[in-house]
Amino acid sequence: MQQRGTPLFSPLAALLIAAGIFAFDTLTPFDVAIAVLYVSVVMLSLSFADQRGMLWIAAGCMVLTLISFFVSHAANPTSGAAARCAVSLSAIAITTFLALKVRNGIAVLERSKARYRNIFLASGTAIVEMDFSDLAKEIDRVKAEGFATMRELRSARPEFGRKALDLIRITNANQTTLKLFAADNVGALRHAFTLLIPYETEDAVWALLDAVAERRPSFEAETIMLALGGRRVDVVCTFAMPPVDPPFGQVLVSFMDVTARREAEYALQKAQAELAHVSRVATLGELTASIAHEVNQPLAAIVTNGQAGLRWAGRDQPDLGEVRSSLERMISDAKRASDVIQRLRSLSSNGAPQQASLDINEVAEETLVLVQREIAAHQVMLHLDLDRAVPPAIGDRVQLQQVFLNLMMNAIQAMSAAGGPARTLTLRSRGAEEMVVFTVEDTGPGFPDGVPDRLFNPFYTTKANGMGMGLSICRSIVEAHGGRIRAIAGTPSGAVFEVAFPRHREAA
Repeated sequence: MQQRGTPLFSPLAALLIAAGIFAFDTLTPFDVAIAVLYVSVVMLSLSFADQRGMLWIAAGCMVLTLISFFVSHAANPTSGAAARCAVSLSAIAITTFLALKVRNGIAVLERSKARYRNIFLASGTAIVEMDFSDLAKEIDRVKAEGFATMRELRSARPEFGRKALDLIRITNANQTTLKLFAADNVGALRHAFTLLIPYETEDAVWALLDAVAERRPSFEAETIMLALGGRRVDVVCTFAMPPVDPPFGQVLVSFMDVTARREAEYALQKAQAELAHVSRVATLGELTASIAHEVNQPLAAIVTNGQAGLRWAGRDQPDLGEVRSSLERMISDAKRASDVIQRLRSLSSNGAPQQASLDINEVAEETLVLVQREIAAHQVMLHLDLDRAVPPAIGDRVQLQQVFLNLMMNAIQAMSAAGGPARTLTLRSRGAEEMVVFTVEDTGPGFPDGVPDRLFNPFYTTKANGMGMGLSICRSIVEAHGGRIRAIAGTPSGAVFEVAFPRHREAA
């Protein structure tokens, strides 16, 4: 009945104890229930026998008890001896019953452990067992020194974050984890653990320490780790920290590799940026006449001022004051032309987005320069309702100009196509809670029933020659900035486009 892997001394010890009890019970004249000691043999059998084996051992103990009784008291049986024999048999039976219950419980526990172990090892998710008990003790120690929060500790001892990683011990890891981090075995992973966490992830490390300090049962973070070969891996880490003894002695950590997802998101963002660039260039192509007009105006002024300066300088008595004024006006007009060209270069460039604090009103006014001739050519009246106290927003100037330019051009074209006499373009700005809101309103035909819900869908357009990408790109840009854009029917007619961007907190 010996189970596989059971040390041999357990059944031998049970056999020797049973033999000793039998000899003592049979050969000694003591009037005590010595056979009750057989319960120790039954309990010892828990360590090496299965359920059937325990029943056979209990039956053997009972048989030995009866043999001892008949050998010792066959000639002169007494009621006391019979009672002691009955007590011994009852004790063995009850102990066997309880031991079988315990055995069944152990079997259930063993099956659960085996099931967990199989799931752990075969799981397609990278799972690591860690011991945080030393880390928890060290955090308790520094808290006792007076550091109430991890933020205070980080400010005073920034090196503690890296040192804390040395207190974390890997106890086991499944094959998926070893494959993810290119480790040959658990020992190699354990030895290189701190090297897998680059210094740029300090924020995530301190967030984990804060979770341990607050005794949270779980923690999740997205961060960057390194494989043993140096490959960067984007992972989502989930820590399950059950309240076991010792505290944080068994922490389960799962790693989800999201590198491919991040690369796909980056490729999508790059494609969207390329599409936005193409859209900007196409819009600038539509504004060729307006752009030429904006550049020609200061150039013509430069020529005029230059000719005037020459005339003042060519007199018999040159008027140097007028010459100076002409030169100053030429310089001013040259700067105007340079500013227009600089804005065009920015809009036509394909550089990476630059997040910065910016004035929404200033961005709107810069964009207006490019559509002034369109406004005049289509006989549109411009109304500005810009709140000069509006807080700064956070965003990329070129991309915001693209959004504003697209919305203004759409409004001008919609009113021109409608052919109505009253054409008013209204631009508004205001602050709203944590957002900065910019609104473009027109007095055009507005939206047919149900159209506002579809306006931002790719390739949907209400223009005869439109591609249907302008508003879709605008929405992508706005949402990438953490903002929102919506279309609202005007009152009594027309269309209203409202764009909201997050405020720049530090500047605010």
